[in-house]
Amino acid sequence: MRAVMTDDHTFTDALGKSFSGAEAMIAGWKQFFDAYPGYTIQFDEAVVEGFRVALFGRASGMWKVADPLRSETWSVPAAWLAEIEGGKVKSWTVYCDTGWAKPPVQEKAE
Repeated sequence: MRAVMTDDHTFTDALGKSFSGAEAMIAGWKQFFDAYPGYTIQFDEAVVEGFRVALFGRASGMWKVADPLRSETWSVPAAWLAEIEGGKVKSWTVYCDTGWAKPPVQEKAE
C-alpha cells in the first residue's frame, strides 16, 4: 500500500477524522486490518473526473475482540473518494454508516 501513497497522503475516515502521512497510515492500516480481519472492499461502480475517482460498493469483514476472532461478519454499503497526484493516492476518504464497527454483544451462557 505504501508504494501507491504520496508521502503527504491523507486518509479521512467515515467519522470525518483525518490522518496524514504515508508512514503513519501504514501503522493505522495494520491496526485496522488486525481489528477487522478479512476486510474487503468491493467496487460496483467507479466515476473518474480529472484526478478524482469516486468508488461505490460495499465494505465487509469480521471482528476481532480481545484477540479471539468473532464468527459473525459485517457488510455495509460504502463510497470512497480518491485524489490522485503523480500516479499515487494523495487522499482517500471513506463514506459509510459506522454502526458496523462495534461487534454485536455476545450473550453469556448460563
